[in-house]
Amino acid sequence: MTVFAAAMLALAGAAAPPPAVYFASPQAGLVVFDEAAVEVEVTGGEPVSRVVILLDGRQLATLTRRPYRVVADFGQANVEHTLRAVVTFASGATREATLVTPRIAIDQEVKFELQQLYVSVKQDGRRVLDLGRDDFEVVDDGATQEIRAFARGDMPLAAVVLLDSSLSMRGERLRTALAGAQAFFSDMRPLDEGKLLVYCDHTVHATPFTSVPEVLRAGLGEIEAHGGTALADHLYLALKLLEERQGRRVVVLLSDGVDSHSLLSMEDVLFKARQSQALVYWIRLADEASDVPSGKDLPPLFSAWRDKGTYWEQFRLLHRTVEESGGAVTVVKRLDEVEPAFHGIMQELREQYVLGYYPTEQRNDGSWRKIKVKVGRRGVEVVTREGYLDF
Repeated sequence: MTVFAAAMLALAGAAAPPPAVYFASPQAGLVVFDEAAVEVEVTGGEPVSRVVILLDGRQLATLTRRPYRVVADFGQANVEHTLRAVVTFASGATREATLVTPRIAIDQEVKFELQQLYVSVKQDGRRVLDLGRDDFEVVDDGATQEIRAFARGDMPLAAVVLLDSSLSMRGERLRTALAGAQAFFSDMRPLDEGKLLVYCDHTVHATPFTSVPEVLRAGLGEIEAHGGTALADHLYLALKLLEERQGRRVVVLLSDGVDSHSLLSMEDVLFKARQSQALVYWIRLADEASDVPSGKDLPPLFSAWRDKGTYWEQFRLLHRTVEESGGAVTVVKRLDEVEPAFHGIMQELREQYVLGYYPTEQRNDGSWRKIKVKVGRRGVEVVTREGYLDF
């Protein structure tokens, strides 16, 4: 190499600017809502190996070629968001860029929470599946609401299956209950997630929320029936666990409905259910001799700390909790009816209508707002939750 060529190469190397990383989109200072494009620009001569883009600490994408662009969902909340780009070059060196999108500065903010209703419509015992948005009317606290979202058919769900394993469930009863739960989980789809919670007077077995059937089935062969029943405590727990889940939230309870050991009362559970948008379904194991189709009969019971009247009141409030939530009670008198009952609940969930609206004249005073859904078709039965607490 000549001295001149070496000098030119050295000059070129010295003149090459260092790599720079910045966000080309969104623009600095711009408030962002909903879906928006995020684009990273990299300047400089060194080849790029990959670009990792994160939103509020959550990885959005790993990109290996231009354009370094992804569409992100910033949501509807009026909050700051932090975008971060980590660029790795072919040499192994890295550079980062950060962009904070601001919130709208306002003196007073009024929040309106979207209310979602999951609606089952039946006629002559069969579900009606051909209704459109205009066939529905939602009345909230006496005022007709504008339906802002409408869907029908499948929608992802998060479900807690709650199984009684107290001494009254020993033998074939418990094996049938566990098989029914597995049947329910087998009906789940990839975007669904489930959690199994088995209880007696304490929690016996619990899985994480997952869509992996093997995890939901693990360890079931080791569960044995024993102890008393803390139904209210565990139904409250199930509703609490669902608060942080996305999508349609569901509790499926299998029990005879007799609670002997709970520290919480069913009044506590009813209050929690009224705060929640979760649907509660109850597969009630009834006595074969029972002639009450609704399963609202209760065998004579008493204990050292509860008399028959207390048992009956707690039993009645359990029914009330299920009905107010928009779920249903399925009475089974034979063990071979358990698995079809689980399949039937999943089928109903798949065939519900989903209505969304922003309530008018919210008071945020904790009062009970009654909901009525009307359908413009004669002879139909409409089932949805009965209302909610206005907080």
